[in-house]
Amino acid sequence: MPNAEPSPGVLLTGASQGIGKAISFALARSKHFVVGVSRTEPKELADPAQCAESGYLSWKPLDLSNGASVAQFAASLEATAIRALVLCAVDYGEGGRHPAVTISVQEWQRIIATNCIGHCLLVSLLLPKLLRNPPGIIVNVSSDVAVLPSPGRAAYAASKAGLHAMLRAVAEEHSAECLRVYQLIPTFQLVTQGMRRRRPPNFDFSSYGDPAIIAEVVQRILSSSENAIAPGAYLVRRDGALEVFPEITNI
Repeated sequence: MPNAEPSPGVLLTGASQGIGKAISFALARSKHFVVGVSRTEPKELADPAQCAESGYLSWKPLDLSNGASVAQFAASLEATAIRALVLCAVDYGEGGRHPAVTISVQEWQRIIATNCIGHCLLVSLLLPKLLRNPPGIIVNVSSDVAVLPSPGRAAYAASKAGLHAMLRAVAEEHSAECLRVYQLIPTFQLVTQGMRRRRPPNFDFSSYGDPAIIAEVVQRILSSSENAIAPGAYLVRRDGALEVFPEITNI
């Protein structure tokens, strides 16, 4: 087990649960050094002696909804080299789906701050680090609502679409030799603890997919042997296959 984190490593948001947790542990198992950030610490890391991946995982607290905290956190990474940024943190909002007219000011602010503004700020502050280790890599675990909004999810859709658009702009500002931006859009629902809490008891999850599917795709992207995967937006199918998402490039 290594004693020190070599540079550069991977910084991942939303590390405490769901898709982010699955990705961080999968990357650690494949010997990527990962710094995970979230509001709460993954319970597996509370006792490193009981966590086989602890040698490749570290955790730092971060509340993406607090812009000052994001800026302070980015400054604390001055001595840490980063080659990839994986964006997984998400706030789905309160309860189940509900019309835009019923969304409170506080809910709008929290969802937009966490899913969009916090991530956008983190990306902009850490871009110099990524560009110092070319090609820097950004992987955004996006959502179908970012490109195809649905009723009852107005705030969530707005926040995910905002981050999606920001990353498209960032990708256009840099050549692929310097920065590679990937946006993953799962075409299926994923079974996570958060999803189980939001669904009624005895809900049938048989049509849902395992977060390990997304974790495997991220591993492929971060692998030096998989540079054939061109930067861009991709639909992720249930079998892990990637399908280019044809985003509008001109009007």
